[in-house]
Amino acid sequence: MKNLFLSCSFLLSIIINLTTMSCKEETVIVRGTTDILPVNVRMLAYTNSSITVGWDHVEGATSYTIQLLDSKDSDKPLDRYIVITEDFYKFSSLEELKGYYVRVRANVNYDTGDWKYIMNNNLPARIMPKYGFVADDFKEPDVVPSTELYPNFPEGWEIHTAPGGRKPSFTAVGPTGANSDIFPSGEWLMEDIYSISTASMVKNRVGDYAVMFRGGGTYTPKLAMNFDLTNGASKFSFIYGAATQNATDAGGVPIYVKVEYSQDAGKTWTQLEDILEVASAEIQYYKEYELNIKGPVRFRIGKTNTTAARLLVDEIAVYKN
Repeated sequence: MKNLFLSCSFLLSIIINLTTMSCKEETVIVRGTTDILPVNVRMLAYTNSSITVGWDHVEGATSYTIQLLDSKDSDKPLDRYIVITEDFYKFSSLEELKGYYVRVRANVNYDTGDWKYIMNNNLPARIMPKYGFVADDFKEPDVVPSTELYPNFPEGWEIHTAPGGRKPSFTAVGPTGANSDIFPSGEWLMEDIYSISTASMVKNRVGDYAVMFRGGGTYTPKLAMNFDLTNGASKFSFIYGAATQNATDAGGVPIYVKVEYSQDAGKTWTQLEDILEVASAEIQYYKEYELNIKGPVRFRIGKTNTTAARLLVDEIAVYKN
């Protein structure tokens, strides 16, 4: 009789467990879909070990999912699957020569939308932290660019070499009697630009001085070398950012920046890569171009959208080729 009781108890235990398992399966949350999509997914900045992605907030989204992939067709993120409510995210501790893809989707509670990738023209962008946007088959060049800086570079505007003081404002002329000023690297054309050391603009500059581009209105300032560098260029780099931390200038951010070079003494100019974007006033941006320019060359940096906030540029470096 005791054995019969134990057998019945065992059977009852099995029935209870099966019933419990069935109930658990019936209560699994099934995710739905939403038509809400993140807007303007873009790369805000990159370094040799990081990629910062940003997007515009969309009404109705309760969070965003961000994935870092090693293939644009992959469905498995590289150990990174982030759900946040902000509109930007920085991936860190990346390999500088590995190609990555980044995508974002909007969520409405448990419902998820389609993925939107950082794009390079019409294709999902392959991003290599050392180089930025690269082709799908890009490999680091075998030839290592020269590491020899031109004399008096990087130009950080700390030392002023012309008599009579610095160009004092956007509209004033400099010591040359024109819209230019002279520093150890040479004479720079600076219409609607001047060097500044105002304490409130310290975050996005290096040292005491940076050059500031006029904001708002209808101005498109261009900082240009009024001299040639005779031995070409293997690399060009600079630091840039919004002049004020909260970008309260007329127009605010984003600020769009175009970099060009000339090999005919400034008569014609060729654009380097895509236009750069200052998407946040809180970020100090750095851009580096690997080049193979032979013969005399000069560079210029321009602020392209007229109504945006003021721009700071600092630490311009050019390497011989």
